[in-house]
Amino acid sequence: MPYGAAGLLTWIQEPLMQSSTRPSDRQMAIFVSVAVGIVVAVVTTATFWWVYELSLGGELRASAAAASIPWSPSDGIQAITDLGPNTPTDGREPWLGLEAWTTGVQAGQSWVEEFPNTVNVQVLVGMSSAQIWTYMQQYVSGGLGVGCQYCHNVNNFASDEIPQKIAARNMLRLVNDVNAEFIVDLPNWRGNYVQCATCHNNQPVNLEAFGEQFVKSVPPIALQVNPLDENGAPILDPAQKPEEIRGLVPLKEAIIYYIYNYQVWLPYDVADSESGRGSLALTYEGGRSQEQVTINQNVMNYQSWSLGVGCTYCHNSRDFTAYELNPASTISNAFYGYNKLKAQQMLLLTTWLQDNWLDYGALPKDTIPSLIEGGATEWSYQLIEGQYYNLPACYTCHQSYNNADNVAIPPAAINQAAIPEGDAGVVVLPPQLRGGQ
Repeated sequence: MPYGAAGLLTWIQEPLMQSSTRPSDRQMAIFVSVAVGIVVAVVTTATFWWVYELSLGGELRASAAAASIPWSPSDGIQAITDLGPNTPTDGREPWLGLEAWTTGVQAGQSWVEEFPNTVNVQVLVGMSSAQIWTYMQQYVSGGLGVGCQYCHNVNNFASDEIPQKIAARNMLRLVNDVNAEFIVDLPNWRGNYVQCATCHNNQPVNLEAFGEQFVKSVPPIALQVNPLDENGAPILDPAQKPEEIRGLVPLKEAIIYYIYNYQVWLPYDVADSESGRGSLALTYEGGRSQEQVTINQNVMNYQSWSLGVGCTYCHNSRDFTAYELNPASTISNAFYGYNKLKAQQMLLLTTWLQDNWLDYGALPKDTIPSLIEGGATEWSYQLIEGQYYNLPACYTCHQSYNNADNVAIPPAAINQAAIPEGDAGVVVLPPQLRGGQ
């Protein structure tokens, strides 16, 4: 034991200093808890990331890469020339294979030389034969993945003897009308139009309207469908419902019903936070049943799978009912609102397509072709006036592609400004197909 006051002070301080540097049991417990929490968070995050990578990561990256590459007519032309010749059974000449492509091109060039002024042109009026030939060869033939013989008697391009030519002519009218009625008026429109390839993607028939992932995700359950009337009130009386949704309806059929029978009962008004409500709305006095919530969720899933986006592409996760287009709101909130209004516009488009499909000369089928026969899934065929028609929907154009900039534009949409029209007569999208713009 040291002697003197200084020694005594030292003797007292040493154990106190030693005890102050050793953590207490409480401090140790807190330290261990935090450490364990960090380890659990890291392991959990890594596990979720691993599951995401196994299920969607690679697919979404591939989708973004594919969406970043603009569609090119050469893709469709190559698809034609790389195939072997087909054997038509309806009197038409083969339209697939290098030989058929070469025959059609040579016949078309001869026709243009003989008839520089158009003959029997009803949609692309005002264009020369050479301009029409260039557009048809690249953007129609290439867009559908078929040679000239698919629609034309190549010895007389003016003839209307082949039904597919009449259908194609009406499809050109459809392109113009879709652009006019729905596309050019989209909120925050970016100058992208629909063209033949937007739906067809180098495939002339049997277009897929519901992707494989979504089809597999729909449970096989039946439920009541209580659509909203024009005032936003649910229709509960079966006698007041459309015939196809009376009684119990498979969830699959309920989804299809809303895709092709969408209505807006309360149009969007920037000054009214409760506006913009449509057929799928879940907010009204009294609320909706669980069955209607299930239908709503699966329609939303369909849109999500089709566009390759999550819920927050259109919705504010803190307020799913909001549009948030107030000029004072943030840029991200405006982004939500624009995309939500676009989605609503597109649901009105799919509804319009079913209502007007017969006016555009689409060729019917007596039965739904099987996948083995080269058909799309049965979801993609709708019964209209006793016959089946291959009807497009969201997936048909969007194909789950969403590019790296999180802009869900169909990969085969076309922007006229991308290639200016010059003295060479390059026509990317004729004015006659741009909706009058």
